[in-house]
Amino acid sequence: MSSAPIPWKHVRNVLVVFAPLWMGATVLFAFVGVCVALFSSDIYSARLPLVVRNEATSSLERLGRFSSQTELKSAQETILEMTQNPEVVAAALRQIGPASGKDDPTWPSSEVVDRIAKDAVNLLAPQGSEFGSTEVVYLQVKSTQQQRAVDFCKAMFDNLTLHLRNIRRVRADSVITELTQARDLAQQNLDAAAARMHVYEVKFAADLGELRNLNDAIAGDGTNRRTLEETVRELQIAELDLEKLYALRDLLVVGSENPDHLLASGSDLLSLQPSLLRLKDGLIDAQIRSSELAANRTPNHPILQNAQSTEQEIRSRMQEEARVAVKAMEPTLKQEAERVSRLKTRKEQLTSRLEALAAARTDYANVDAEVKHRTTLLETAEKALTEAQASRTAALSTNLVAELGPPQVSDKPIGPGGTLVTLGSASAGLLFGLGAVFLIAPGPSESRKGRRWSDYLQRGGRRHSDQMGTVDVAAVAPTAIAVERRAPR
Repeated sequence: MSSAPIPWKHVRNVLVVFAPLWMGATVLFAFVGVCVALFSSDIYSARLPLVVRNEATSSLERLGRFSSQTELKSAQETILEMTQNPEVVAAALRQIGPASGKDDPTWPSSEVVDRIAKDAVNLLAPQGSEFGSTEVVYLQVKSTQQQRAVDFCKAMFDNLTLHLRNIRRVRADSVITELTQARDLAQQNLDAAAARMHVYEVKFAADLGELRNLNDAIAGDGTNRRTLEETVRELQIAELDLEKLYALRDLLVVGSENPDHLLASGSDLLSLQPSLLRLKDGLIDAQIRSSELAANRTPNHPILQNAQSTEQEIRSRMQEEARVAVKAMEPTLKQEAERVSRLKTRKEQLTSRLEALAAARTDYANVDAEVKHRTTLLETAEKALTEAQASRTAALSTNLVAELGPPQVSDKPIGPGGTLVTLGSASAGLLFGLGAVFLIAPGPSESRKGRRWSDYLQRGGRRHSDQMGTVDVAAVAPTAIAVERRAPR
């Protein structure tokens, strides 16, 4: 079941009866709106377009450009945080002074700084987009005057860039301190590794090149190894020569007793003794001649005897020459023996040096690798330190936030005007009054209980009609009882 519609007559009566309520609320709210419009100040907005770039020393491939959207967004959020920093806002307010133009040593107070930082200063992305989509942002400030808004915007930009420089300088100082410690530690480690390497270099000073060649994978044979190979070849040749000399001496010793042994020997040994080789050839020729003469002559033939005498003389000369050659060979044998001994000694020395180098190769390779590694770390630390020092120097002279033009101030005050505030307040009062009327007014079919709001203004809180028609119950009660008894039954 649905309720019956409210008749318009009842609505009109209710509005007429409760007219003071809703009209009073409308007037009251309108008065409040007028007061707000009269005593409030106009607010003007000024915007300054800015472009944000990265540090040029951060990347050699993308000078001044951010490597990612996340990095750009982080930088812009940092600028937003610095824009609403109380120190930046307070410095800008001190720069433009109070709005009254009077010198106030207490200007600005902390309450004013916090209020302006929260309500009148902001950093916006263009066209309502999010940070990180473009490098251009807008610095927005609000003030009660157009020129003051422009001055405040310029002061905010100046102090913002100044504090951003301080941030870069503080960050660079902390990084420089850290990198300096890293550089010093790398230098200490390099010095310690170089000291250990110096011990090996002093120990193997003569063979330093050979020791370094052992660590080089593409290096050829070292000097010691080539010298050892040459020494081994010379030793082999010297030992062969010495063996030949000893064999020749033994042959000469035997030949000094029996020349026939010299005849049976080859020409290689006797090539060192040309006179014996000549006598050998002569003896052979003499023997051939004696044999030829003995074939057709008698043993007593003078020619045969002369040939045999010649043969015997050559034999004697060969024996004598052999004995002289044996004595003459002693210095040569001694010299060759000393040469072989020297070559053996040199071979042993070179072998020992190569063995020592081979034994020290592993430790030296480790130390050498450590020195190279420490050198690389030191170079990296010095490079990073140089970049940090360059960043600190740039932080004192350059800005990462640049203005694209002058501040742009609004021609009209932002927000609702005085007329709109008054009309809005009056409308709110009317709605409030009507809502209160329909909240307390009775319905068309409702029997009202209690008193109206106007009844409480009367004396005793009762209606005037009720006061005029009041009857004394104690006085009329006996009369009513008597009438009831006389009534017929």
